[in-house]
Amino acid sequence: MNGSPRSWGTPLVLLGLALGVAGIVSYFVIALHFGAWLPEVRNSAQPNVMMVFVGLVLSAIGVRRALTMPRGPSVRWLAPALASFNVVLAAAFAWILYGASAVPLVSGPAIGAPAPDFTAVDQNGRTTRLADFRGRPLLLVFYRGHW
Repeated sequence: MNGSPRSWGTPLVLLGLALGVAGIVSYFVIALHFGAWLPEVRNSAQPNVMMVFVGLVLSAIGVRRALTMPRGPSVRWLAPALASFNVVLAAAFAWILYGASAVPLVSGPAIGAPAPDFTAVDQNGRTTRLADFRGRPLLLVFYRGHW
């Protein structure tokens, strides 16, 4: 390596890969260990997505520089292989965030339509029907449980 910008190809790809991996790993560390205390971090992965994106950009620049270097064929494959691995990791991360966790759309009652009658057990163990409260003000609270 002679220090010219063209010789920075593979190190840039490695830096891009490291940044991408750091963005992915840090999201899961934060979401799993601190998600209960920081729900906004758990539900918003923008800083991590930006780290992965910058890593992909660095990898692309590194591949371009590495492929313009006059080297033997044994070294020319390293930068594209590492960049490809970075792309695969980024795609898997995007699928986990936006594909696997996507909630399918379900049709429900129209806004303003009366709620269908149902029976539920209250916090005291008594069975209660929604129809028992028709004509009176009622606030329903459904607790989803802990994440």
